[in-house]
This record gives sequence, structure tokens and C-alpha cells, in this order.
Amino acid sequence: MLASPERRKQHQPWVDDVLHRLKGLDLRPLRAVIPPTGYVPDFLTPPPTGTPSSFENELEAVRATRLSHFVDELAWMIGDTGTPLAWRRETAPLHRQMLDEPEKAVQQITQRLRAYWRVALEPSWHKLHAGLVSDVRSRMRVMENSGAASVFSTLNERIGWQDDRLVVRSSYVFEETLGGQGIVLVPSVFCGPEVLTMLPPLQAMIVYPRPAVADIWRHHGEDRPSPLRALLGGVRAAVLEALTTPASTGELAAMVDVTPGAISQHVSVLRGCDLVTSQRSGQRVVHTLTETGEALVRGAEHSLGRVV
Repeated sequence: MLASPERRKQHQPWVDDVLHRLKGLDLRPLRAVIPPTGYVPDFLTPPPTGTPSSFENELEAVRATRLSHFVDELAWMIGDTGTPLAWRRETAPLHRQMLDEPEKAVQQITQRLRAYWRVALEPSWHKLHAGLVSDVRSRMRVMENSGAASVFSTLNERIGWQDDRLVVRSSYVFEETLGGQGIVLVPSVFCGPEVLTMLPPLQAMIVYPRPAVADIWRHHGEDRPSPLRALLGGVRAAVLEALTTPASTGELAAMVDVTPGAISQHVSVLRGCDLVTSQRSGQRVVHTLTETGEALVRGAEHSLGRVV
């Protein structure tokens, strides 16, 4: 997205905020494996496992890429005519180094990904993740009420469901049978307007643009009044807003900046109002918004002209 001025438009508040912080960070190893258009190596996008995972765990999956797998995908990308010719010429020296020393290349890419995450994404991640979780929940409700075909047909205009066949309009031509493996659907803030796919023998995956993504940045960096805080008070409103992504008592305490004991008291009140549900997961108790709680948070956001 950063490599394309046209794609930047809907993310402009974030771009303006982050570009100056990226100065001094050498992104050439990342730009060499993420072309402006065309094939992006699959090792960079390990499919979700279905359970919450930290960024460090995701990064470890990238670091653990088999070197033969890395070399094959890099070679495929280098030969892809869908990538810009000027980009291929510019990155050719780096590509030769990566093919000659793949182990060093994977380590370098992993290090740059961590540095980029900390500068560009981690400060906004809670807001971004909340929007993605909200999209997933809404798709799940559609599936429960109307079935999988309805979900596929509403994901994106490039995706269609025809006679038990999932069709993705793309500049590449592939046809695969899933054979019962299933497919993972992944909303993305930054992939638009494209729909990205991963095919067997890897875990089949479709990455689609999250709708109304520009609204995420509409009031980026602004300190605006919260209707929820006027209704519920500061801490309880902050707890509900934080729980757009499920979190444990300790995580909530860190995000809201109060003691775990205080969080437990406020969550108890919110749970009694059917706004929050709590479930033990091993040593942790994880709190999640109910459908009513999510509707309350979304209603407050809409009243400010914002869409989470």
C-alpha cells in the first residue's frame, strides 16, 4: 500500500502520521519481497490458526520458513510478469543476494518486519484489530442465518459463489479442489482493492478488503468526546471500547490503566447488563462483548460519524 500513491488515499491520515517515523528504517529487504503489484511470497502471510496469536508468534512462523520454500517462492516472484519491470530491475541485486544466502535473507526480513511493526502498526493495532474482529463477527452472523454461500457472495465484488464453486476474479488463472481442507477467510485493512488468495498444498485462504476501511482513520489522532463515557462513566466505557477485541482481566487492566481488581468489579456490572460475557481459558478469564454490547459500542461510534 505504501508503494502505491493511489492506494494511499483511503489511508492518508495514517500515512501522514507514519511516514516520518519510518525515516531511517531501511525497508529495502521488505520492498524486495513485497512488489507494488503481482505475486507476494506466501511465506510472509502464514494463515491464521483459529486461536489468538501474538505478533511474535506470527513472526516466528515467518522465521521458521524452510529455506527451499523461501527460494522457490522468491524465484517465482522474480519471474512473475505481473510485477513492474522497473521494480524488478531495482531489486535484482537484492534478489541475487537473497538467493545466494537464503538463511541470512529470512533472518533479515524477519528483523525488518519486527521493526516495521513497532513503528508503523503496533501503535494503531488495537483499533485495526477491533475493526477486523467486528467484520469477522458480522460474517459469522450471516453464516448462521443464511449459510456459507451468502457469506461468499457478500465478501467482495471480485468474489462469487457459483454451483459449489468459489470464483475469485484475478489476473492469475488457477483451479484447485479443496478436498475437504476448507478455506480461511481473512479481512484486511491494507490489501484493497485486490483480493489475495493462497492455494493448496498450503492452507487455502482468501484475503479480502475490509469494507469502509477509510472510516477507521476518519478521526485518527483526534481526542474526541465519547458518548459511552457520558452514559457509563470513563472506566466502564473504556472497558467496552477495549473489548472490541476479546481480552483477559490483566490485559484490560493494562489497556485501561486501572488495577485488575477494579476491572473485575466493572466487568461484573457490565456482565450483569448483558453487555459482556466471560469465559475461562486455562489460567486466564477472557472477556468478550455480547451482541448487545457490540451494538452499543458501534452505536456510539456511529454517533460520532465513525465506523469501527
